[in-house]
Formats: sequence, structure tokens, C-alpha cells
Amino acid sequence: MSDRTRALHPDDLLQVAELENAVQLDPWTRAQVLAIAPMIQTGEYLGAVVEQMGQVQGYVIARTMLDECEILSVGVAHAAQGQGLGKQVLQQLLSQLPAQTSTVHLEVRVSNLPALKLYQALGFIEVGRRKGYYAPTNAVPHREDARLMCKQRRNNQPTETTP
Repeated sequence: MSDRTRALHPDDLLQVAELENAVQLDPWTRAQVLAIAPMIQTGEYLGAVVEQMGQVQGYVIARTMLDECEILSVGVAHAAQGQGLGKQVLQQLLSQLPAQTSTVHLEVRVSNLPALKLYQALGFIEVGRRKGYYAPTNAVPHREDARLMCKQRRNNQPTETTP
């Protein structure tokens, strides 16, 4: 199966909204996802998708501000989980960040061990917790803590060359 990973475009947002609703415990509404379209065009929001046979199977949405980026939502279709698509979209996002981006932030449910493992493999470290951050859901009937994670990026460093 051939995967195509690329930058998020406003035209992708309908499929992203459907996928968000299918995979997240507390998803953004369709209107919230669609509302970021103009901000993708200005560069305030950015993201990546991975397609299989023309269908979005994974996505990441992030927001940039000055020299920081905050990852807001990451999702992979249930049927495509375990295939490395989450890693693909995150690597695509990291590769397209503006050069001045020095830090990438995210938060993740303490119970989301697959996501935690992925973020750690990509160099994110836990820098704090938000107690009771996530509201109860059908799947998790109590308030759940968020792990705050960040990744420092090395920008504008001279590239080592061999003589």
C-alpha cells in the first residue's frame, strides 16, 4: 500500500474533520476543523496528512506563534494504526516548520501510551503535567491528567562539513 505524506491543505479539512470525529476521545467539531482553513493560508496553522489510495488516513494540526509551535491534534484512522502513519505525519510537520521555530509543544493524555511512546521516539520530553486537564469521556469516565511535552529544535546552526 502506497502512502503519500504531504503538507495539510484547506481542501483536506473535510476528511480531517471526519477522521478527527472517528478517532479522538473529545474531538473538535466539524466547524472548528473547517474554521482553520484561512489560517492555513496565512501560515498561522499548519499540518500534514498521510493518504492511502487518495483517502486521508492520518493528520496533524499545529499552530505557530513567533518561534514556537504547538501541536493541537494528531489522529490516525483505526484501521491504519500501527503502520507508522502517526510518525510519518509528525515528521512531515517537523520538516516544514519555519526555520525560526525553536520549540515544539504538545500535550497528551497520561493513558495514551502509544502516543507517548511515539512522541518520545521523536525526541519529545515530558516537562510537566496538567492535573485533571481532560474532561471525562465515555471511554475515560474521570478527569485525566495531561503530560506536557516539548522538543527543542536546533535552528540556524552551521552544518558540519568535511574538508
